[in-house]
Amino acid sequence: LSAISMESTQLTLPKHILDIWAIVLIILGTIVIMTLLVLCPATTVIIYRVWTHPMHHNGAE
Repeated sequence: LSAISMESTQLTLPKHILDIWAIVLIILGTIVIMTLLVLCPATTVIIYRVWTHPMHHNGAE
C-alpha cells in the first residue's frame, strides 16, 4: 500500500517544461519589453517637441 501511495504522490507533482529560473527570466524580459514599448513612443514625442519648440529669448535677463 505504501508503494501505491508513493507512486500517486509522484504522479500528482506538476512537471515543468522549463526550469523555474527560465520562467522568471522570461517574465522579467516580458516586463522590460512591454515597459519599453510604452515609454519609448512617449519619450520620442517629448524629445521631438523639445527640439522643435521655438526658443523665445526676448531679453528677459
